[in-house]
Amino acid sequence: MTIEQSFIVILAFLVILLTLLLVQRITGESRRTEALRRLDMKDFDALLRTNARQGAIPEVGSRVSDLLKGVFGCSRILFLRKKRGQFRLNYSHGLNQVNAHEFRLPFSSVMDKMFREEYLPRDISHLRSTLPNDYYERLVQLGFDAFFPIFWRENLYGVYFIRSTLATRERSFRTLVASMGQVLSAAYHVKWHESRHDELSKKLIAAGDKLDRSRSMDLDSVIGLISHRKAGTIIERIFEALTTDIGWSRSAFFHRDNSESEWRLTTHEISSTILTGHAADLNCMINELSDLNVMSPGSLKAAHNQVAGFAATLQENGLEHVMIYSVSAGRDGVLAWSGGGDPLEVRDRLEALRSHLHDLIENAESFERIEELSYTDNLTGLSNQRYFLKRLGEEISRAERYGRRLAFILFDLDDLKSTNDTYGHLAGDDILRQLGVILRNSIRSIDVVARYGGDEFCVIMPEADQETCRRFMQRLQGTIAGNSFRIDHVDGPIKCTVSLGGSIFPDHGKDSRGLIHAADMALLRAKESGRNRSLIFELETEI
Repeated sequence: MTIEQSFIVILAFLVILLTLLLVQRITGESRRTEALRRLDMKDFDALLRTNARQGAIPEVGSRVSDLLKGVFGCSRILFLRKKRGQFRLNYSHGLNQVNAHEFRLPFSSVMDKMFREEYLPRDISHLRSTLPNDYYERLVQLGFDAFFPIFWRENLYGVYFIRSTLATRERSFRTLVASMGQVLSAAYHVKWHESRHDELSKKLIAAGDKLDRSRSMDLDSVIGLISHRKAGTIIERIFEALTTDIGWSRSAFFHRDNSESEWRLTTHEISSTILTGHAADLNCMINELSDLNVMSPGSLKAAHNQVAGFAATLQENGLEHVMIYSVSAGRDGVLAWSGGGDPLEVRDRLEALRSHLHDLIENAESFERIEELSYTDNLTGLSNQRYFLKRLGEEISRAERYGRRLAFILFDLDDLKSTNDTYGHLAGDDILRQLGVILRNSIRSIDVVARYGGDEFCVIMPEADQETCRRFMQRLQGTIAGNSFRIDHVDGPIKCTVSLGGSIFPDHGKDSRGLIHAADMALLRAKESGRNRSLIFELETEI
């Protein structure tokens, strides 16, 4: 073979090798985008709306199963629900003659740690050393190749095992399936809190039956606080209930969250200025005195000279008794009062109620955390549509009450679809995420910015007239147009623009619906006139 022939053979081999590599890359890229192409965003939006509006586990779980089957090509699905120390079969698809008993699995701390390591779907081989050997082999024989957990915070609710016709290790598949799992996890977590709410109600009612009514307060008013879900104000509600039921003529409750340095004061029949200048004294009392040790201000002053000024203030305000009273492990408290009968009996009644008050506060804090999560858009970190609608109604009521104006702005990105088509939906998500940061840094402290849906955003501007709204839209339009958006695996920055429509209360709408419609009409005109524009509804002229 001549040198020329050898060279031709080598060249032909390299061409074949490069062709194979190119085919492999194209195939991989196709698999990576297959799930996104097959996903009808209306179906995914329906899942999110079902959870946000109804939160019913059967409806949310059914939509997750439908998406797994229809979009992600899962020919076999197995969902095990954690209940009473066991995993039990809750749902299956693609399995013949299922024996639910065969899929029961005792729960262990090792499983809990493994399942809660991450939300993303993982290869089933990760469970080889975690599951019993015969159980693991059964899953493999049935063809399951991946699993993903359903958990929220400290609670594990179940685990999905799936077999998919798509590449389960691809980024798009794992990201979207994990998102659905988190939606279902939130539904289970809300249900868990509702169950705790019911249990707490029964517990307090049962406690009321057991307590000696001759020495204990009427629990009816305390039980009524169960439905109160704002941790910031429930302390005041508890204090009001105690004052009424015990019969204090005067009282003051000094309290603070242990993570904070500032004390708060709730009073009955005395001035709130009693707290002025006594923060150091309160800190000293918390560090030096025993919990539930009732003292008179006179004996407090004699025994602890460093808080003599505070004790004298209590006496001047007609308060006869004082003690350390922390209503929960995470909150310091000092309680002072006069009236209500024997102070030792009052102390005993307060001690008997403290565990129930602790449950009330913890319950309110938990609901507040869940509510905060339900008001936040996961992608951008901004408020979501649910919170926006709530706040818009509140701000309109406030503006109407005080005769003030209110600006509302609706806007969206110009031609985000082109970015998605060119670089993929994950690139569009990166842009929306970066836009969230820009918006948070662009508004006033009293403004509310939210993701309205898709690539649409809105801003509520209390106490803003038409000129203020006009200047803000111009500034925001320029800020976004001048920003460079960076996307992974894309060389160079991407430029984006927005079109904006504004409306003013009460000029363009008397309620939420009217303001949104007016701003939407202005936004449509802005897009029709060339995009990267901003218009106010009434004028309908370019700014």
